[in-house]
Amino acid sequence: MSTHAPAAGDKDESRRRPSSNHRQNHAYVVPPPAEQPFAPAEDVRRVLEADTPFAATLRATYELIREALRRYGPAGLALSFNGGKDCTVLLHLMYAAREEYQREHDSEEPIRINTLYVAHTDSFPEVDEFVEFCEHRYGLDMVKIYGPMRQGIQSFLDQYPAVQAMLVGTRRTDPFGEKLSPFQMTDPGWPDLMRVHPILDWDYPMIWQAMARLHIPYCVLYDHGYTSLGGIDNTQPNPTLRNPVVSRGYEPAHKLLDGTKERDGRIKRS
Repeated sequence: MSTHAPAAGDKDESRRRPSSNHRQNHAYVVPPPAEQPFAPAEDVRRVLEADTPFAATLRATYELIREALRRYGPAGLALSFNGGKDCTVLLHLMYAAREEYQREHDSEEPIRINTLYVAHTDSFPEVDEFVEFCEHRYGLDMVKIYGPMRQGIQSFLDQYPAVQAMLVGTRRTDPFGEKLSPFQMTDPGWPDLMRVHPILDWDYPMIWQAMARLHIPYCVLYDHGYTSLGGIDNTQPNPTLRNPVVSRGYEPAHKLLDGTKERDGRIKRS
C-alpha cells in the first residue's frame, strides 16, 4: 500500500515543532525547546559548529549521507523507516542533507523522500501514529508493507524503479550489524540495492544526544521505558529502567546508561 503525504512546508503548521508537553493521544515527544522553527539543516550546522566529540561523529555521518546524495541523487536514494529511534535520527539528517542539496542545485521543489516502511502486523498504535506524523512532517512518499523485508524491498523497487540505494539505520550492536560497511550491496538472493549505513558506528547514548541536540521528535513509547521497539508481542519496557516511584513505573529510554542492555525489553521466544 502506498500513501502520499502533503509536502513538508506546504502549511505553516508544518514549520513549527509540536509542543513537548504532548497530550495523551499524541505519539511523539519533542526535546526542549519546544516551539522552534522546523529547520533540520540549520539544526545540523549549529551542532557541527561546536568543538565537541559528538560534532565530529555527526560530521562524518552527515558527509556520508551527502555523498550518497551525490552518487544517487534524490530520486535514486530512499530511506528505510519504521518509527524507531535510530531511523528517526537518520530521517532528520537525511532531510537536512536534502535541504542543502536543494540549495546547491537552486531547486525550489518540495522535498519528498521515497520511504519503505516494513510494519509489524501487531505494531504499537503509538508507532503507527508516530510514523504518520513523520510522513507529513518530513514529506515522505511512503510504501507501507506487512511482511518479510526481502519481499518488502522488491515491492518497493517495483513502485520506485529509479531507486538504487537506501539509507538504513543499522548500528554495529544490532543483530547482523557488526560486519557491515558504510556502503554495502544487498546479499545474494536479495533485490539489488546499495545499503547505506550512516550511523553504523554510533552507540546508544549518541542516538539520544542527537535527539536532544537536534530537537528531533521521537515516539512517545521511549518515554514509557521502551528502549528497542518491535511488535506488541515481542516488546516490553526495559526492566533495567523499572522504577516504581515514577508515574509510569519506568524511567525514559534516554536514562539507560548501559547500551549493552538496549534490547533487554525484547521478549525472547523459545
